[in-house]
Amino acid sequence: MTELDGGAVAVLHDFYARQAHLIDTGQHERWADTFTPSGEFHSPTYGKPAVGRERLKAISEAFSQRAAQDGERHRHLVQDLWVRRIDEAGAEVQAYLLIVATGARSPDARLLRIVTLADQLDRTDEGWRIRCRKVTY
Repeated sequence: MTELDGGAVAVLHDFYARQAHLIDTGQHERWADTFTPSGEFHSPTYGKPAVGRERLKAISEAFSQRAAQDGERHRHLVQDLWVRRIDEAGAEVQAYLLIVATGARSPDARLLRIVTLADQLDRTDEGWRIRCRKVTY
């Protein structure tokens, strides 16, 4: 196996942290922009795949609406990021994602779900963008 460039891997770690903060703070359009224009999001949580930034934005909005309805804050915690391949054209990344709910005015927390992310990323002029995300329980 070829050793991966640590600097490039660090950039991807930052990408995933930024993406989590964007969805958790309700920056729906900016979160959708972390995908390619025809990016795909496959998740058993949302049923049929979301394709394209408008559908991705709708998923982010639904995530925020659900938390508000429950009187909670929902957080994405991306863990154990494994950059499986990285080159000039793109990357393959696998990670665990924990989604945690906290009370809006309480320190209590509960785990909503733990899933695995399998992402295909493209390197674009704007930086890294997810072409396809597959979420599994």
